[in-house]
Amino acid sequence: MSRIFSFFSLLFFAAASLSYADDNSTYLVEDVVVSITNKTPSAARVVAVATARRDAFLILLTRLSLRTNLADNIADDEISDMVRSEQIEEEKIAGNNYSATFNIMFAKDFVEHILAQKTINKIEEKKEEIYLLIPAEIVKRKPILWEEENHWKTAIEKNLSKKAREKFIIPQADVANLAVLNRNNVELVDYLGLEPMLSRYNAGAAYTLFFNYDEIENKVTVSVTYIRKLQKKIFKLGFVNVDRLDREDLMDKVAIKTIEYLLTAQTSENKILTSGLIHIGIPISSLGNWLMIKNKIESSGFVSQLNTESISRDYVLISVNYVNGKAEIDEAFAKIGLPLDKKSENFYKLDTN
Repeated sequence: MSRIFSFFSLLFFAAASLSYADDNSTYLVEDVVVSITNKTPSAARVVAVATARRDAFLILLTRLSLRTNLADNIADDEISDMVRSEQIEEEKIAGNNYSATFNIMFAKDFVEHILAQKTINKIEEKKEEIYLLIPAEIVKRKPILWEEENHWKTAIEKNLSKKAREKFIIPQADVANLAVLNRNNVELVDYLGLEPMLSRYNAGAAYTLFFNYDEIENKVTVSVTYIRKLQKKIFKLGFVNVDRLDREDLMDKVAIKTIEYLLTAQTSENKILTSGLIHIGIPISSLGNWLMIKNKIESSGFVSQLNTESISRDYVLISVNYVNGKAEIDEAFAKIGLPLDKKSENFYKLDTN
């Protein structure tokens, strides 16, 4: 009898160990690389740790086949509570920049508890939000913000359509706004720094728009930073001056295209999603494997923009601006050997099986 009991105990222990190992593989997110610049090295480290944990949590959500926008209503300290352990490697401090690689293990029970709470409390009606547009022109590598010489701000204001004016507000150069934002902090501003201005205009989020014209390459880059509570995303829009327009006409045309792009933004559940912006989770086996997939996507002609939102040793989360109107994204990607499995609206996972 005792032999039979021991046998079943051994089987139970083996099954439990296997289950724990499975949890480890799912809830352990490795090789999350972050690089943050802030006012001081210690401030940069604090932001880097929070960023690494949030990036790792986004990867965990995709592994669990959950929508990444669940993270929008979860504070940084709540994500920290879900961390069972973490390992920090390759720490580097150069001036006010801090970079490191993080291996983060999440506690399964804490994750399930917090996600259950957020899902229950999430059902609330969202009203139409107002967004601030903060245009800054880069001149001699420095941003011009409130000055009259900021012709980019003039172009954005001039080309706001009636529909855009209902959604976007461009703050004016008054004492209150100058106290919050200036050319020295506009490139590093976060939600806390911008909160007084957001509250003043009753806005839920803001876009900073940095206009940079490379006369040698005849190309404009608009660097866009999307700022809202618990979230900061950076992406770039590129325009080539193929018609050889003069600077004023070029700026007007870029302003129109930029506004059109921002108008497509869907703000449901506090997540920036455009009609063409699709999130894709990509399991990878190596850096070379990821670079091959990335090159295949970029050279397909299906996307006009690819953003790497988070990356670890075995998983990458990207967003792409899908521009092929002739086929659904899963059909188009299947033709280039990258089959997609739709998990939810605007979120797909690359099928590597």
